[in-house]
Amino acid sequence: MASIDGLDELLTTLSGLGGDVKQSCLKGGRRGMKKVQKNAKMLCPVDTGELRGSIKENGEIKGDEINCKVYTNCEHAAYPEFGTGERGRESNIERPLGVSYKADWKGQAAQPYLTPAYLHAKNTGEVEQEVIKSIQSDIRKLGVKKW
Repeated sequence: MASIDGLDELLTTLSGLGGDVKQSCLKGGRRGMKKVQKNAKMLCPVDTGELRGSIKENGEIKGDEINCKVYTNCEHAAYPEFGTGERGRESNIERPLGVSYKADWKGQAAQPYLTPAYLHAKNTGEVEQEVIKSIQSDIRKLGVKKW
């Protein structure tokens, strides 16, 4: 988040007013993740709805770090994201290490849902915007009208 213009000033202001910087950033980060989650669910291919229903967001404070994520614990989540078999390999999707394709069957083409949702958030800065809005809101609650 160090790349957010004006973030240091906002954090200094909030901290100087006695606000909880970590909680404010966590709140904004989770709101941003809810947007990513919404987009991932919208893009998710649906058969039974199990995969779509398993897409969750979470955030936590660990020491000095705020970790927010969108994830799924569905066992077959990687299959639509990266495809399977020959069709998966032909989908030309960048896949993580360890994801391979068996060439002895047709399989299914990739239907990415998490990656495009993440890339949209990254390219638009919507998560960073939510963090900024959260900090500004907390500053206003502490009585500073400028923000």
